[in-house]
Amino acid sequence: MKRLFYTLIITVLFSPFKTNAQCNVNTSICTSGTAGPFTFSTPGSSVSSCLDFFGPGYSYIILYITQDGPLEMLINGDANSGFLDVAIFKIPPGEDPCTAINSTTNEISCNYASSASGCNQIGTYFSCPSSVPSPNVLAGDKLMIVVENWSGSSSNFTLQLGPVPAAQTGPPSPTINNVTTTLFDNSLDYQMTAVNGGGTWSGTGVSSDGVFSPTTSGSGSFIITYDLGTPPCNSSDTILVVVNSTLAVELDQYNFVCENNSSKIEWTTISENNSSHFSIERRNEQGEFIVLDTINSAGNSTETNHYEYQVSRQNTIEYFRVVEHDKDGTKTEYPVLTSSCKYSTFDIYPNPATDYLKINYQSIEAQSSDLHIMDAFGRLIVKKEIFNSLILELDSYAPGLYYVYLNNTIENSIPFIKK
Repeated sequence: MKRLFYTLIITVLFSPFKTNAQCNVNTSICTSGTAGPFTFSTPGSSVSSCLDFFGPGYSYIILYITQDGPLEMLINGDANSGFLDVAIFKIPPGEDPCTAINSTTNEISCNYASSASGCNQIGTYFSCPSSVPSPNVLAGDKLMIVVENWSGSSSNFTLQLGPVPAAQTGPPSPTINNVTTTLFDNSLDYQMTAVNGGGTWSGTGVSSDGVFSPTTSGSGSFIITYDLGTPPCNSSDTILVVVNSTLAVELDQYNFVCENNSSKIEWTTISENNSSHFSIERRNEQGEFIVLDTINSAGNSTETNHYEYQVSRQNTIEYFRVVEHDKDGTKTEYPVLTSSCKYSTFDIYPNPATDYLKINYQSIEAQSSDLHIMDAFGRLIVKKEIFNSLILELDSYAPGLYYVYLNNTIENSIPFIKK
């Protein structure tokens, strides 16, 4: 029966009011105790099951719940009279708060104040006469509080949460979720996400709403930043996004194999795109690589293709490489392979590798050497001193092509693939 006198007026004014321009998430609370005072603004679109959207002023506030418990909350206006109505919405993950409050399925509490006392409370901890039962909320919940200044008596209000064991609020978590797919410079756009939505993204190749475009960024490594909330209740997180270069041929194996009477270079591809052929090259005494032969490639294929090339067995160390040629004239030079079959001082196993890589090293002089691990972009991943054998754990390595260098020289380098 409350406010019966205004029923007809409310019915007339409520229907045509559809703008949501005033809904915003610029006000958030992250400290315990009393927060505010908060002022009122003109309303956004009419929301909730109990707000009239008759009053002249409205406020929209975000709460990030950091401790489970009943939501004991007091909205206290600066006037001792007038009706203050309150609706509370739980914002689904990743949804814009101003969109979420337009659905009453997200509403968890609503108090159409029963007393014109200038206050409103959720729960029973405070002494305000207008009270409804408090809903239970969980840590990680994101809430939108909509306050309606129905009578227009107050010019501002404060918001206060009850003490523990009641639910508590804190800064929002800006933690960025890991990228769940391998990105290439021709990949489709990827939607970045975070533990709490509603923030702003920035960095090379990413839009403000978190759409990362590999075709815009190109290949390389990029730092993406996510900012959430407003000072002093704000936080941010960063993540390194790696975009791989699209190669015409994706290698799975690339080795020099020692045999009894002859040796061979062998390599395996798991995909080929616009590939023309491979050339096998040997380095001469002047340090130049001379083409020994060519082998036609599969061209375009998504199947595994194995290639090999026989070379004569030599007592001296020789250096070979394979070069892949595209149909458009582009070429990719694979790392140099060493034909030291008489006495191998440096090898790795297995290749490709999944969980670990065993690196074997023997020195006639019984001295240590420097070992470097680099990724396909030439960035140093690991630097160690090695005396003989070493087992390298690969749990933290992203899938892709890496190079093992001994004493940081290309002559003593072995590529391997982490699956």
